[in-house]
Amino acid sequence: MKIRRNHVRKRYRYNVNRKTMNRTRSSTGKIKDPEMQKLWLEGKRVGTNFKEMGLASDPNKSVGIPNYKRNRLESVKIVKKLDDDELARLDSKAQAAAEEAQKPKRGHVVQELEQMAIDRRADPEFRLPKGVVKELTYFLGKHRFNYRAMVADRRNHGQWTWRQFRLKIRRFMAIPEQFNEYLKQRNLPIGVKPDWPEYDSDSEWK
Repeated sequence: MKIRRNHVRKRYRYNVNRKTMNRTRSSTGKIKDPEMQKLWLEGKRVGTNFKEMGLASDPNKSVGIPNYKRNRLESVKIVKKLDDDELARLDSKAQAAAEEAQKPKRGHVVQELEQMAIDRRADPEFRLPKGVVKELTYFLGKHRFNYRAMVADRRNHGQWTWRQFRLKIRRFMAIPEQFNEYLKQRNLPIGVKPDWPEYDSDSEWK
C-alpha cells in the first residue's frame, strides 16, 4: 500500500519585493568608511579580506588561548630525543615558519590604517557638539554677554548657572572654526571678540 502524501498548496506572495529580498540575501553589507572601502576587494570573502590585510574579525581565533600543558609536553619530548644544537636549530626554523605564516599578503593595509589613526589623532582642537553650538548662538544673539539674563531665559532647559554660561561661551569663542561661523552669520569682524559689555563676570579676556 502506497503512502499518501499531502502536498501544501503553493501560494504566490504578491506583497514581497523579490529584487530587494535577493539583494539583501546575497549582500554582505556596505562599508561606510571610504578609506576601508578602497582597500576592500569585492570578489573575495570577508574572512579572506581580513586575513590578507592582516586584520582580524574574531580576536579569539587570531590570538588563540595558549595550551601550556601541551607545549610543555612537546618540549619535554624534544629535549629527550635531541641535543641542544638541534633544538636551537628547530626553534629558529619554527619561529621563521610562524613569522612567514603570519605575514599577510596586503600588509601595507595595516600600516596605512595606523598612519590614518595617527593623522586623525594629531588634531588636538576641541569641538563642541552641534546642539550646544545652536543653544549658545541663540543665547549670544539674544542676550550677548548678559549671563544673568541667560539664566532667566525660558530656553535654559539645562538650568545652567551664569558661571556655566560664561565657561561654555568662552570655550565656544576659543574654537575659531565654530565661532567664526557665528561671526559670519552676524556680519561681525572675524577673529575679534565682539565689543559687548560683560555682566556678572570677572573676565580676564583681553
